[in-house]
Amino acid sequence: MNAAREGRRETDLREWRTGEGRVLGARIPPPRDGHLSAAVPPGVGPDRSDDDEPALSDRFLTLPNVISLGRIALIPVLVVCILVWDDPRLGLWILGVLVVSDWLDGKIARLWNMRSTWGERLDPVADRLLVAAVPVVFAMAGYIPVWLVVVLLVRDALLVATLPLYRRRGIDPEVIYLGKAATFALFWSFPLLLAGKAGVPGGEGLWILGQACLYWGVGLYLWSGAIYLWQAWRVARAVPPKSSASARID
Repeated sequence: MNAAREGRRETDLREWRTGEGRVLGARIPPPRDGHLSAAVPPGVGPDRSDDDEPALSDRFLTLPNVISLGRIALIPVLVVCILVWDDPRLGLWILGVLVVSDWLDGKIARLWNMRSTWGERLDPVADRLLVAAVPVVFAMAGYIPVWLVVVLLVRDALLVATLPLYRRRGIDPEVIYLGKAATFALFWSFPLLLAGKAGVPGGEGLWILGQACLYWGVGLYLWSGAIYLWQAWRVARAVPPKSSASARID
């Protein structure tokens, strides 16, 4: 019984580490090329190995990296536009540029083989700064409740606290579909809410739609956070620290 249980735990952990998982009993395949739309069920289509992926460049001055740096530089401008200038219409344009550039830099990097180690660092930093800054700014401007921002920040802080656990065991935490869906809903709620404040045609309807996306995204964000914490707990139980494993092998 114990051997079967340990075998099951090892299998589950292997599936999780390879990016595979189950939702309500159904196997969910890992995304390919970082896109949910490109996910292919196991056994369908050609298999791809790590050797097929192009090597990352060490170049810093690439077009995707310049776009990422521009996105980071625009975030303070968005903050000033909303809190100081009180110009939601201009803020909507800036936020639109930020969202489009987030899609554009990754697209260019893949199509023109400009993926680099710097890009792998800059893109997540830009995303995190935007996700952290926009809710705080919106709360300060009175667009969204303050308690909602507190919930998002506490969730992220708890997940950051689990990172040393992964590092000690030599494991990189995987991003699950639910977390991507939550981020997607939150990302779309902010321009919709800002459009409702900017006085654009149909602004009232956009404001209602933005509220729906916001609370739906927060719910998914909390749900995915609970799954991430559960995965961290499983890793803590199932995988020994890297130093202990090395000592046992030697």
